[in-house]
Amino acid sequence: MSEAKGSAIGGIAYVVAAAVMWSLVPVSIKKVSAAMDAYTITWVRFAGVSLLLLIYAHLSGDLKTLRRRDIGLIVAAGAGIGLNYVLYTCGIRLTTASAGNVVVNFEAIWLVVLGRLWLKERLGGVKLVGAIITFAGVFAAIWNGEALAALIKSDYFIGNMLIVACSMPWAVYGIGQKILVERGLATSAALACIFGVAALFTLPVMLVGYDVKLPLDLSAWIWLFVLVVMATLAAYVFMAKGFEKLDASTAGVITCILPILTIFAARIFLDEVVSYTVILGAGLVVAGMIIIGNAEAKSHKARQCNSS
Repeated sequence: MSEAKGSAIGGIAYVVAAAVMWSLVPVSIKKVSAAMDAYTITWVRFAGVSLLLLIYAHLSGDLKTLRRRDIGLIVAAGAGIGLNYVLYTCGIRLTTASAGNVVVNFEAIWLVVLGRLWLKERLGGVKLVGAIITFAGVFAAIWNGEALAALIKSDYFIGNMLIVACSMPWAVYGIGQKILVERGLATSAALACIFGVAALFTLPVMLVGYDVKLPLDLSAWIWLFVLVVMATLAAYVFMAKGFEKLDASTAGVITCILPILTIFAARIFLDEVVSYTVILGAGLVVAGMIIIGNAEAKSHKARQCNSS
């Protein structure tokens, strides 16, 4: 049990680390957006990460793990994450940030659903209890009067629906990444190709909305580096490592900690207020993750015993 539990804890740690990196995204975009439009920022993230990982994968020999059978899945995952970013960028402009934080959690729900349908994963029993507690913690932290009003207000309906729609393509990326990991494709090679496809997918949108004020000042360059290297490259590498150790559905539930981390990041970098409900929600999320981690360890142990 200790080996399985260690694997589960390690997987959760990787996903939480990815969420910590992702929590820097809103702050970074806010800092860079004065000099660069949102669609160009998105394209730079995809193209920059793809180039860096392609260089690494070539030098390390990881590209040799790529097989022809992987191409279709890579295209689906790349198109999924590209569509996710485009729809989210469109949607967040038509709703409030707090409402966006609520509906973006549909990504975790879709990952659970697709994990069940595509990978035959189960989220029952104790693991389901942990998922419910985790979701409750997220909603305790971000479900306020503004978010509720924005969800049901007709002015924000299109924006909310776009963000809901963007959640399923991201789940397609997640399932694709999970399958590629199980096939033995190196993380660097998989992500280099997936982000390359995403860069090609979002290129037309970037060209239409291109609005960059050159030259960029030092602050913009620093935050662009944070966005590309830390909040994108490191985040997705950590997430891929999490998929290696966890079921896709479990990894999806753990990502629900992201809105809470984003709130704390905004407090640190943007001096926004953290309420008591956020602290309560964070506590529930941690409790839920502990329950899920123990259930995941038992599930891995059972699979190991059955295979032997």
